[in-house]
Parts: sequence; structure tokens; C-alpha cells
Amino acid sequence: MAASIVSIEEGTERLIEVQSSGEAGSPNIQLWLRLWGNRASGIPVLFVHGGPGNSVLGTYGNVNKEFFDCNRFFVVEVDQRGTGKSQPSVTDPANGVANMELYRDISLPQMSNDFEVIRKELGIDKWLVFGGSWGSTLSLDYALRFPERCLGLIVRAIFLGTRDEHDAVYARKSFVGDDSELKKFQLRQFDIFFDYAKKTVERLEPEAPLDPDDSERICRVYQALVMQGDRKAAWMCYAYEENLMVETESDLISYEEIDEAQLVEAWSTAFFEMRLFVRLAFEEPAEFVSRLEALAPVKTWVVQGTGDAVCPDFFARKLVAGLERANIKHEARFVDASHKCTSNNIKLALQQSVKEFIEGCS
Repeated sequence: MAASIVSIEEGTERLIEVQSSGEAGSPNIQLWLRLWGNRASGIPVLFVHGGPGNSVLGTYGNVNKEFFDCNRFFVVEVDQRGTGKSQPSVTDPANGVANMELYRDISLPQMSNDFEVIRKELGIDKWLVFGGSWGSTLSLDYALRFPERCLGLIVRAIFLGTRDEHDAVYARKSFVGDDSELKKFQLRQFDIFFDYAKKTVERLEPEAPLDPDDSERICRVYQALVMQGDRKAAWMCYAYEENLMVETESDLISYEEIDEAQLVEAWSTAFFEMRLFVRLAFEEPAEFVSRLEALAPVKTWVVQGTGDAVCPDFFARKLVAGLERANIKHEARFVDASHKCTSNNIKLALQQSVKEFIEGCS
């Protein structure tokens, strides 16, 4: 039995091919996986990373060892299509910008189906689905489409992809009317982020000025710039979101000085966030709350920081209310914390949720 246990440092990496975009001549798409834990008898776990556009190694490292015992679990960590070490990747130094075109039509159903391909390829019957931020969005979608394949669902920092959530981050009106120091700080970040898009529009479309409350158009402007290879636009998107999450101003990322070491991640998150957020909010709404009855067989845990600036707790409360109306077995933990899973109270709440999941399995 001991030979079947693999420590996190000895995780196995592999690529699994999934369906391409379907366009003639489009390359095959391969998803990168890291597998670790007890392959023989551990409880399977699907880790769904955030962003969108983050990656397992580049963003999370070994953080999941804080939640999953490698003797008790078998953990599957996946770089979503186009991200990280999956191929073709938007992070490719030579072809990253060109590869963005391959994922212009990326969608939630497509990405959820990718996980099904992986599950079947690995011979897993059911698994615990675990994801935060954008990972909560994709985890919810997967669980709603394939509830019979889920042992449970643990989601953090809830993002439902609605227009209201889009406005909460990308419209100026969300930051005005509140004289708290936090809102003043966030407003300064928004104004810097908006100004770059505004000046671009003034240069290219002077007859149609950009409205600071038009969150859809702001993000479409940034998407176009990023897909044209505009380094500054990619960095502005990355720095803006990161700065909304900082707990002290000393941690602010400079908008003017591009950190080349972080630029690869910036390219990826800027493209996938602008594309997928607009798609969900304005093109193909997921309508998660109206679909929750499908989760009837899936015990669900919701963990949310009440000080989360990029995924406000109001939307997590909407999700929990929807779970209650649909009579879905669930536990909700709203804690004094910000966005990231490494925030102490978030980490503790996730650990408690995993413990309760194990107790339920027993």
C-alpha cells in the first residue's frame, strides 16, 4: 500500500488531449495535469484554479497541501485550456498573443466538458470538486452539468458571472457614494485602470467617448488591446485586479513599471478575464441560481470573505439563499477575510469544510 502514496513534491505531470475549437486547421488542445496523493485508495479531488487565466504552478504552487492529506486524497490539478503548461498556451513567450485567437470562443460548457474528458481518461468514477474565485464559477458549472460525478462541492470567493458582478469591479459607479477609506482607495485604482482605456478610445474613436460606467465596453476595449499585443494593457488589467485585493498600500503593484517576471501571468489573466467575464455577463449568462435544483445529490460548502473586493460577499449570499430555496444540503461560512485562500480565516474555513466532507464520506 505504501508504494501507492505519492508526496506532493513527487507529483506526476501529464498532458491529456481534449476537443479543439472545431475550426478547420485548429491545433489539438492538450491540458496539463499534476497528480499527487494516494492513487490507489485516496478520495479523488478535482482542483479548479482561478483567474481565469491563472495556472497551478504559476499561481498556486503547493497551496493545496494545506487542505488535502496526500495519504487520504488523490488530487488532480489542471491548467485550464490555454493557460499555464497546457498547450497551445497563451503564456507561450513566442506565440502567446497569436494563441489567444484559438480561445476567442472559449465557453463554460466547453471547459466543464474538458474536466469530463480528464475524469474518464484517469478512470475516476466520482470526485470532490474544489475551486475558488473563477474556480468557483467553473466548479459550479461542472457540478450542475455533471452532478452524478461529484462527491461534493467546496467553493470559495463566489463569482456567478452576472452583470451586477461585472459592474461591481469594472464600473465607476460601484466605487462612488461611499466616503470610506477603502472605497476611496478602490476608486483611485479604477480611475487609473479606466484612464488607459479612455485615452485609447479618444485616439481611435474620438466621436464615441468611453463611459466609465459602461463595464462591457471597457472590457471589450481591453480585450482588443491585449489581443493586439499591447503589453501595457495586459499589465493594467493584472495590476488593477491585484491592487483591489491588497490589504496594505505598501503591497500595491506599480501600473507604470511592468514586472517582466509577472508579465506572462498578466497576459493570460488579462485575456481570459476580459473574454470570459464579458461572455458570461453579456453574451451567454450562466443563470446559476435558477439551476441549483440539479445539485440535489451534491453536498455543497460555500466559503466567503466578507471583505472580498473582487468577489463581493453579496453574491455569495445570493448563492446560499438559492441553495436554501432549492433544499440543497449545504454549509456556508462567511468569515472576516479578503479574497485569497491563503487569508488565515479563509484557510481555516476551507480546512473545516474538507474535514466535514471527510466525516460525511465516513
